Amino acid sequence: MIPYGFPIGNPVQSLQHKLDAARVQFGQFLRNWRKSNGWSVTTAQDWAKAAPAVIPWPLRVAGGQWGNIENGKVTQPQPSTFIQLGVLNECLAQQERGAIKDKLLRQRVDQAQPVLHPDGRPWGAEDWFACYIGKLEGPEGLWPCQEDLDAEAETKRLRSLFDQVVEHTGIRPVSAAMQVLRQAGDLPMEQVMAIENALFAGERLPVLVVPIARTAVHGWVRAVASELAPAEEGQEAA
Repeated sequence: MIPYGFPIGNPVQSLQHKLDAARVQFGQFLRNWRKSNGWSVTTAQDWAKAAPAVIPWPLRVAGGQWGNIENGKVTQPQPSTFIQLGVLNECLAQQERGAIKDKLLRQRVDQAQPVLHPDGRPWGAEDWFACYIGKLEGPEGLWPCQEDLDAEAETKRLRSLFDQVVEHTGIRPVSAAMQVLRQAGDLPMEQVMAIENALFAGERLPVLVVPIARTAVHGWVRAVASELAPAEEGQEAA
């Protein structure tokens, strides 16, 4: 839970920093919940489309919206966002699934678990909002640890650096990503996919892949645009 006591200084700025931190935690928590259920960012939307009697279309969580929330890009969400999450969670808790014809979608929806309070009550709209502003933590096992948050921040930094160098050099993004991966050497396919997803989609890097990706991106930057290369640890200017 994010503490809200104001230290000495600008109270508005202090509050904004706390809300920013809470937004990042919320996005990571939402991603952890989605992945624990084996969902993609469009699964909730696909469910609403397949079973409007269960989740009316206006109450769906759109795929693009879900992805933006996960990545901390929604700084001023509408109240409807939390209502939509509450409806989705309530349907999972009541095991309402509707007539889903697609086999894979049916499997994903059937196996999904709702977010619950310790007493077994499903989270409602007010709980999702309280979590978003840092007043409520999610269940243990889904709530992001500090390593997850650090990996999230490092992923955003590396992607921003990648985009900056691509724009500076004019290298096509796909070609640039291939050059980064060559810097990384021979990697298992899941690590290759993790780095590609981080550079192109902003997906958080797994904790163990962060140092591999950092070394590869920094090495690529030094090779193609040394003037933009970040200082290595211990080599910052005095």
